[in-house]
Amino acid sequence: MKGTILVTDSLFIFPEHENMLKNAGYAIERLDKPNATEEELIKAIKGKTGYILGGIEKVTDKVIEAADELKVIIFTGSDWLNFIPGHELATKKGIPIANTPGANTYAVSEYTISMILAMTRNIFELGRTGKTNFQTRPSLKELTVGIIGMGHIGSKVAGMLKGLEAGKVIYNSRQQKPEVEKQTGATFVDLETLLKTSDIVTLHFSKEAGAGFIDAQKLALMKDGALLVNCGFTGAINNEALFKELKSGRLRAVQDDPVGPEFNDLPLSTWFSSNSHTAFNTHEANLKASNMATESMINLLTKGEDKYKVN
Repeated sequence: MKGTILVTDSLFIFPEHENMLKNAGYAIERLDKPNATEEELIKAIKGKTGYILGGIEKVTDKVIEAADELKVIIFTGSDWLNFIPGHELATKKGIPIANTPGANTYAVSEYTISMILAMTRNIFELGRTGKTNFQTRPSLKELTVGIIGMGHIGSKVAGMLKGLEAGKVIYNSRQQKPEVEKQTGATFVDLETLLKTSDIVTLHFSKEAGAGFIDAQKLALMKDGALLVNCGFTGAINNEALFKELKSGRLRAVQDDPVGPEFNDLPLSTWFSSNSHTAFNTHEANLKASNMATESMINLLTKGEDKYKVN
């Protein structure tokens, strides 16, 4: 064998892709702990040639320092900066990092739409409480949806909204996207206009925007009763500021990331969270990510090059 590949989380790698790695001359060692501790990773990474990060563990400087034979890291997702805080040290050590951009585009977009529909029609509260009183709720056809970030996922969400005949779709992104506008009918606006006029605001910008990008000032610009949806990166919203808005009843929100326990007392008509990064997790998305991760691992180990290399 040429070396051993460490794989975290039992979702990865799929059997057919494990066979690809074995046929390329590499053994597989699994650490089926999607939230492995730093200490567990330090122990597991020693002597490994490759590392496929399939969980939500953090790859710190200490983990990279312990990686005495590591040649490649693959992150099964796109938000690699959030999960590999030791990336600068990895780069200094000559360890390439690749990710799997676009693998979960459909899954996250689909989840985003389902959350928008569920909150718009108040499905969570009605299902949990068993209330039978008739409620008249707005149709998506009557609403303006604002998308912040028009990358792979934002564009797919816009396309799905077009298929659902949403009333109006507007967006803000670092760059205007004429081709996306042509395909989806979405209209580019400045961020302030989007926040002030949208009935629903859904977040799909990258981590480069910075933690807490949606802060108290931006939340204050949103319409009374507006819905904020975050199926993007953890920390995109200032949760302290958001909680105040939700507690007052002025805004509603859906989040696909862990938050403080104080949120749990909010009514389901106001707030819902999976608390577990559920948006990306479908069989189709995981299969695609597994294939991309495997191909990138083999490319980087055998050729030293891969189109998804990020450092």
